[in-house]
Amino acid sequence: MIDLNYAPFFLLALLGAIVANATGAGGGIVFVPAFNLLGIDHASIIATSFAIQCFGMTAGSIAWYRYSRRQNITLEPAWHEYRNLVKVFAIPTILGVVFGQTVFQPNDDQQTILVFKIFSAIFGVAILVTTYQLRKTLLTGLSVEERLSIKNPMLRRTLFYLTGFVGGAITAWLSIGVGELVAILLILLRYPVAMSVGVAVSVSAIAVWVGVQKYIWFSSGIDLNILVFAAPAALIGGTLARRIASYLTATQLKIVIAGWVLISAVVM
Repeated sequence: MIDLNYAPFFLLALLGAIVANATGAGGGIVFVPAFNLLGIDHASIIATSFAIQCFGMTAGSIAWYRYSRRQNITLEPAWHEYRNLVKVFAIPTILGVVFGQTVFQPNDDQQTILVFKIFSAIFGVAILVTTYQLRKTLLTGLSVEERLSIKNPMLRRTLFYLTGFVGGAITAWLSIGVGELVAILLILLRYPVAMSVGVAVSVSAIAVWVGVQKYIWFSSGIDLNILVFAAPAALIGGTLARRIASYLTATQLKIVIAGWVLISAVVM
């Protein structure tokens, strides 16, 4: 029987999915602080956040992939790398999530909250610094080789693998991480901001689908009362987010990402 007392989670999930899929930051950047403030049991916070994101990040990744297909026929050459980048990040991200859920876990709730705060603060500041450094760079029309500040293919691929693995491990602990790291790495490498967000959303979708398996098969924790209302909202928000992001300039989008993440670090 559906408990209507949980209906407000529809709006929370809608907001979370829009923020997550418009910025590349995982939905946990909204759900974890909100659930913590609402006093939800910590064992349910991460599990339920994973479950909601399976709906929202999947919808968002489909929307961004369709957008990338349209961009491929334009004169923006970097968009041709979209699918390849998702593939490159996928395997190390999966391995990182598995590592984070099986080999190392934060010892207690307070440690998890501290890790969340530190990660969010570092990520938010890094985005602002990136925005400042790249604000005068004209990117449109550059080839991929001209765009990248790291031109050595092996070094670049190693950096991608490391980012995917570390981000996957952090996602296993906090239900956020890989999307943020992928987004900032690609922005630093001077890929289009919108493309960086789209790749980050797709990689995050892979991470949460891998991570949620633990809570489906091996550990309880998913709050089904919340999920009943949050899942459809996440689907809607994930679908709308790409269109919302398109109304923002690259600089505005990066500032929105940084601002939200820093707020999350403070209120957590």
